[in-house]
Amino acid sequence: MAPPESTFVDTPEGISNLLSLIPREPNSTPSIFIDLEGVDLCRHGSISILQLFISTIPHIYIIDIHTLGNIAYTTPSSTDPSVTLKGILEDPSIPVVFYDIRSDNDALYHHFSISISNVIDLQLYELATREGFMNHRRFLHGLSKAIMANANLTLSEAARMERVKQMGVRLFAPEKGGSYEVFNRRPLPEELLEYCVQDVQYLPVLLRNYKQRLQRMDSRWMDRIRAETEVRIALCKKDVFLKGRQNALAPISFQYVLR
Repeated sequence: MAPPESTFVDTPEGISNLLSLIPREPNSTPSIFIDLEGVDLCRHGSISILQLFISTIPHIYIIDIHTLGNIAYTTPSSTDPSVTLKGILEDPSIPVVFYDIRSDNDALYHHFSISISNVIDLQLYELATREGFMNHRRFLHGLSKAIMANANLTLSEAARMERVKQMGVRLFAPEKGGSYEVFNRRPLPEELLEYCVQDVQYLPVLLRNYKQRLQRMDSRWMDRIRAETEVRIALCKKDVFLKGRQNALAPISFQYVLR
């Protein structure tokens, strides 16, 4: 799969234009896929980049939150002044797809007062549909592992994905000598642009594959996914937001249930 075309957005005009391209009519297939990058991404840090993949076009917008700040969320669409990115994220009729909503949601809520209401969290879809014995669902999988296992990559696509990932990690991971502050560098390094695109380009494929598996499973799995998604969304309203190894543990309701 070749990466979709992408655009770096750092002006209000760019926000207005991209908002005009987001489908507003009810659709059974979600078309908005999002990921965030930042420095200590949660209430204690900051958001640098928001990747927005509109799959119906398809096109990926790399939105410069570090430069635009709240303007990115409050600027109206060029075709409908009532439409903003904040309004779309808070609209209960518009599903928005993330992979692990927890830190992203905490940052959006505390820095920009955004209360996301209709979330599809693909990390929980991956956990529910994972093949194997019950104890294989004790730990959550990160996005890269999920893509490698579930996005039907060719050998060349898998090799490219690993290359792009490692180039990005060397720039931002402290254990590799990098710093997350690099996401605030302008112009954004080309390696990070590729990394940001890659983080969202496979989300529609994951969603499609997980939904196909869930259709063959007990319907109670969707109930577990919805319930745990609500738990994750509510974490932003707790007094303390925890980060660390404990967040790699799967929810108890998923761990010991036969498929």
